[in-house]
Amino acid sequence: MNSYRNQAIETLKKIFKDKSYSNIVINNDIKNVDHRFLSLYRKSVLGVIENLIFIDWIINEVSKMKTKKMETDVLVVLRLAVYQIFFLDKSHENIVVNESVQYIKDKGNIRASKFVNAVLRNTLRSKDSLIEKMSELPQDEFLSVKYSYPKELINLWKKQFGKDIEEVLIANNKEAPMEIRVNTLKIKRDELIKLFEEKGIKTYKCKYANKGLIIENPFEIDKTDEYKNGLFSIQSESSILAGQILNPKEYSLIIDVCAAPGGKTLNAAEIMNNTGRIISRDIYPAKLKLIENEIKRLGIANVKVEKYDATKLDNSLIEKADYVIADVPCSGLGIIRRKPEIKYNKTDINDITKIQNKILENASKYLKHNGELVYSTCTTNIKENYEIINRFLNNNKDYALVDISENIDGDFETAKTGYIEIYPHLHGMDGFFIAKIKRI
Repeated sequence: MNSYRNQAIETLKKIFKDKSYSNIVINNDIKNVDHRFLSLYRKSVLGVIENLIFIDWIINEVSKMKTKKMETDVLVVLRLAVYQIFFLDKSHENIVVNESVQYIKDKGNIRASKFVNAVLRNTLRSKDSLIEKMSELPQDEFLSVKYSYPKELINLWKKQFGKDIEEVLIANNKEAPMEIRVNTLKIKRDELIKLFEEKGIKTYKCKYANKGLIIENPFEIDKTDEYKNGLFSIQSESSILAGQILNPKEYSLIIDVCAAPGGKTLNAAEIMNNTGRIISRDIYPAKLKLIENEIKRLGIANVKVEKYDATKLDNSLIEKADYVIADVPCSGLGIIRRKPEIKYNKTDINDITKIQNKILENASKYLKHNGELVYSTCTTNIKENYEIINRFLNNNKDYALVDISENIDGDFETAKTGYIEIYPHLHGMDGFFIAKIKRI
């Protein structure tokens, strides 16, 4: 049997059991997969998570035993197989069934292997009728099942996006591109494009991020000499834009209050040409270690990494900073394309907005007069975005949004007002909110 299926099943079991982020588990487990099957392994694991409600609906339609009562091995095997039957090439259907049955047999469970065989054969026979039955569901239930989003999230987005709701769901289910940030301390963007071309790696420039590239065929891009020598970092275009909008001047002091995994800190260091000083803080030592490793790889000399809780005010830094980066914890609804399990998470918005408010209040106090702060999230939920900024400005009259249109393409009409909202269905990028505030 192809080893990728065994590993895909084990990876999915970890993600479901531990509620771990899929990208972390995949990056750890992918080393166990034969190179020939890397793409199929990754696509299958993410595909199951992305389409989980759809898959479980199919299984529950064709099986007398419902998913809630199934043994873990059986359920995960069925989920993977049903995903592949409905979303991958039809020519592999019999292989999918046979390998799934064999996996359970190899576990020594003959009775369960017959059950798996029966469910999957029934699924194959009923494919068209199942899709037809799904299309007859009430509208909200149909959207929930077809695109695998909890009804609560659909209702939240319907209030925000109205008639565009289906377009929003489709866009958030698309595969996100591999985007990188050129390390301008070591190389220019056009020069890196040429180096990649010589290796047969096709790239094209990001539309909005002036240091960004999209890798068309990103197979093991982090194994290249260009990566090892610190010529670029993996970072989404939306995230790169936070630094572009901050646009710090050389020899400045920057405080990044929630720095991990470090992209915004490192981008700012590159923009300042290794001058000035950046205090890069987070509460997780393991994540800070990752930032330190990146500092060495990129050849950065102006960053100091510190463990500190952003919800607590550091009196020693009040009115010291020229710039502050506040990339606050959030619900993550803008990066579902990269971490599809996020859509099933139940986030207490009241709790998280309290944290966001507290961090922004503290971070703002570190600014000198005329200092500037970038507030950003990777969510599309306006309660965590513009509403936070609006509340802050109403309570703090000596701060104001500033025009950022010189730092971002004219497609964003609100840039002159001081903020942008990025949406996958409109911009083809991760959902982000970025605002720039000045102490006046």
